[in-house]
Amino acid sequence: MTRAERERDLRDRLIHAGHLIPLPTRGLATFTSDVEAVVRGVDGLVRTMEPVAGVVEIGVPPFLPEVEFVRTGYLRSFPHLLGSVDVFTGSPRDHRALMADVEAGNPWTERLSPAHLDLLSAPCHSAYPLHQGQSLHTPRVYDIHSRCWRHEPSDDPMRLMSFRMREKVLIGSAEQASAHRESGLGHGPRLLSDLGLPVSRVVANDPFFGRMARLMAEGQRDDELKFEFICDVYGGDDGGVALGSANYHQDHFGGDFDITGPDGGPAHSACIGFGLERIALALFAVHGMDTGRWPTAVRDGLRLGP
Repeated sequence: MTRAERERDLRDRLIHAGHLIPLPTRGLATFTSDVEAVVRGVDGLVRTMEPVAGVVEIGVPPFLPEVEFVRTGYLRSFPHLLGSVDVFTGSPRDHRALMADVEAGNPWTERLSPAHLDLLSAPCHSAYPLHQGQSLHTPRVYDIHSRCWRHEPSDDPMRLMSFRMREKVLIGSAEQASAHRESGLGHGPRLLSDLGLPVSRVVANDPFFGRMARLMAEGQRDDELKFEFICDVYGGDDGGVALGSANYHQDHFGGDFDITGPDGGPAHSACIGFGLERIALALFAVHGMDTGRWPTAVRDGLRLGP
């Protein structure tokens, strides 16, 4: 089978087992209780993966104010993945006109106005605005979870547009950020391997956009700034699926948010992130559709009960 056929086969098996309810929009899915139980178990394992002194756990909304979103540089590098929020702010007369368009089958979203909120693409983007303009003499470490958005419509159940992530983020000196990333390179693959997933650690790059995309991707790979934890979900020679990653941002966010580190220069940062649905669905792909037949060690690790 081709890669696309293997993706559809996994999707069909998840639907047939009652784990996934298909939605009309590509890249969106509804999951039922067994998948949600596995997601909760995975989230708990990631949450307790790496005890770090002073870590602060926060849950953040799936939006960023427009000004902060622009500061992250996401608009510059990944415009093809972003999404923004529009709202209705009109008068009763405007509402009647809007409903007339709806009832006539005409476009109606032009009658909405920007809310100046953009959909969150990665939980770590919510950490840097917390320290904008500050000088940090000690590192700040966050365990952040949120629902995220990336506009990648696909029939692949492992590639969702709306998904949940948990990230471990450190903002501090270059040495502290680099050490945080290195710690993730050890702990991340081990967590996934302990769940019986065939994972490997590979140098990777982000899907940059535009004329400079190739050069930016090559620079990221050459400097080994990003590593992904790849699982061979579909087999074949066309690559696996990234279940998580460990990233060293250098002083990118420190510079953009005017955060200084102990040496007075721009702070450095690093994050270790995991896609919760991706890990859960990889477990179904590897261990089968019946969680009751999964290895005991995996069930115990996920706290799925007897």
